[in-house]
Amino acid sequence: MQAKIPIVVLIGGGAKLPAIIKVAQRPQSKFYVALVISHKKDSWGIKLALKKQISAVYWNLPDYRKRIFGGDKKARADYMKHLGWFISQPQYRPKLLVFGGWDLVMDENFFNFFKCDFGEGYAAINAHPALLPKKGEGTKITLPDGTQSPIIKGEQTDVFKTVLAKKLTYFGPTIHFMLPTVYDTGQVIKRKFIKVGKIKTIEALRKKFMPIEDRIFIESIDEVIDKYL
Repeated sequence: MQAKIPIVVLIGGGAKLPAIIKVAQRPQSKFYVALVISHKKDSWGIKLALKKQISAVYWNLPDYRKRIFGGDKKARADYMKHLGWFISQPQYRPKLLVFGGWDLVMDENFFNFFKCDFGEGYAAINAHPALLPKKGEGTKITLPDGTQSPIIKGEQTDVFKTVLAKKLTYFGPTIHFMLPTVYDTGQVIKRKFIKVGKIKTIEALRKKFMPIEDRIFIESIDEVIDKYL
């Protein structure tokens, strides 16, 4: 049996983490979680990882800026560089970075540690809570019923507010390769159209959305491993 591939999962609160850990700990899984990192001051995902005996750390930008740079805004580039260096150490050395709820825009100081010859040139994928265009689709996404959706960026709650406000007929998650500095952009690996139907609330959208996003996130990790790693 082929050895499992090490991945590092970067989170905010950690909503994507339980599904990833559950699959990673199966004997037949194609990957294992070498490290979990959160940029938040507090994250239940970090607590979950430690409970599951997975290495986990906080890497908080405001704290880093205050303690090491005395509040200087130049801290951001240094933060990126040292985070990339830390993740790439031999005890972790991931073949793939998996971003799930990490809402900081990362730059080349970070991504240069993870160059590869697939995707957008960096071994990093992200889960976005809205439909993103495949190459050639332009600025509008044609939905299964023939109507169109704009490209919606931002965090999950804001995305769902837009879906309801614009009375879109479909919504759904996208898993994509990542680019430095340009968030929610990059080659699409998987996306899933979910019918809105009679849903009128953000919470109802979220309940329908979350298990589907979890599923295609895992499928995307496996697909990248199968094709490139």
